[in-house]
Amino acid sequence: MTFESHRTSRQAGIALASVLLLLVFVLTLVAGLFYRHQIHIHKVTRTVIGDQALLLVLGAETWVASVLEADARAGRVDHLGEAWARPLPPMPVEGGEISGCLRDLAGLFNLNNLGAYTNKRWDDEVKAEAGQQAVASLRAWFRAILRQRGLDASDRRIAALVDWVDPDPWLVTPESAEDNEYLLLDPPYRPANHPLTELGELPLVMGFSAADAAALAPWVSTLPRQTRLNVNTAPAPVLAALSPLIPATRVAALAARRPFANLGAFYDALAAVAGESRDDLLREIPSDLLAVGSDYFGLRARISLGGFRYDYESLIHRPGGGRALVIARTFTPVPTLEESDEPRLPSDSHPCNPNEVTLP
Repeated sequence: MTFESHRTSRQAGIALASVLLLLVFVLTLVAGLFYRHQIHIHKVTRTVIGDQALLLVLGAETWVASVLEADARAGRVDHLGEAWARPLPPMPVEGGEISGCLRDLAGLFNLNNLGAYTNKRWDDEVKAEAGQQAVASLRAWFRAILRQRGLDASDRRIAALVDWVDPDPWLVTPESAEDNEYLLLDPPYRPANHPLTELGELPLVMGFSAADAAALAPWVSTLPRQTRLNVNTAPAPVLAALSPLIPATRVAALAARRPFANLGAFYDALAAVAGESRDDLLREIPSDLLAVGSDYFGLRARISLGGFRYDYESLIHRPGGGRALVIARTFTPVPTLEESDEPRLPSDSHPCNPNEVTLP
């Protein structure tokens, strides 16, 4: 091979390598553009489907509000045999399905009720317990719920929650926590001194964790004002925790007598089931803790659309049997794969019908 032919062959090889490198560069660039294009299409698709899903659940919410308003016109007694309490089975919609249920949140223990405590009221209850005066109280009621769930039921933890939700900066007991205690944490923060807005806020309270919130989720609520327990819709564990006079072994018999047209009928039924006199029950389970109607309801809906899934929750207030008003909403895309094993409040943790829940 002559020098000239060798140089020509070398130049041809360099040219071929250059063409191949250019081809690789172009293919890489095209692949990147295609990948970003696919991501963009996916985002746009998910946004459009998400908007469609939101419109569907807002329509369901409007329908639920009309059902609640019609129920209020029919009477002020709310129970699990009414139309609003029937879960909506999966119903087909274009491209997917929607299901949901309405829950009476007044049938659960309202954590924000603990904000009514003062130092005097707390001390008076401690003295009454020491004297074996078994009068039902918010503190004893919540303590019994904690014990049912196998959680720490110490007064220290309950007092910390009281001081979180009450409006003042003063300790309800020396073992509780206010600004000084929270500012020593890392990172430091201050207590809300305001009612809980959602159960996910509970782990911020000193002594509580996300696991506690998850364990309590089926039995407690965070309603924005003081509420009474609706004895017609309360699940068995919440009723049993109310007082030692409602033994767990007889809660099913008591629930079988529902609905109660008024509190008098509830006390009569409890007297028959518990074997106690009506007067003793009225004295030891104050009627100002109880009711037979409700003002707060929680709508939970799930929608599957276009291969995506969304969970929706809203808090509906129906004051005095009047117009139903939505005061809070949550719309959450549900990931296909779990990204974390941390304790959380799973959407399946809340039963649709509290009456289906039995004691653990």
